[in-house]
Amino acid sequence: MKRLFACALSLCLLGLAAPLAAAPAAPADGLKMEMTKKPVTFNHSTHKKLECGTCHHKVDGKESFAKCGSDGCHASMEKSDPKGYYRIIHAKKDAKFQTCLSCHAEVVAGSPDLKKELTGCKGSKCHP
Repeated sequence: MKRLFACALSLCLLGLAAPLAAAPAAPADGLKMEMTKKPVTFNHSTHKKLECGTCHHKVDGKESFAKCGSDGCHASMEKSDPKGYYRIIHAKKDAKFQTCLSCHAEVVAGSPDLKKELTGCKGSKCHP
């Protein structure tokens, strides 16, 4: 009887653990976004209140954790390319997805003292 209970408990725990294992853990802080002239250091801990899907949007119906600059995604560095790497970070308004700068602008609207820190270029948290 104890073996049966132990097997049942193990199966239940495995069943509960599987969904938890499916979502990747947030990478450590200090992620370098190096496709720009001056690399930006991104810290997940600073953004932990956001849902992962805010930035890691769905691709072919599944949430994508691929690097943004992957071939076929946002690999272009042309400022005029609407899907380019520069635009997905800097566009202030985007019909489909929120960008880094558009989100920072929303935060600054409620806390104007953070303007230089979050929306400035040189000397900001993004480009120190």
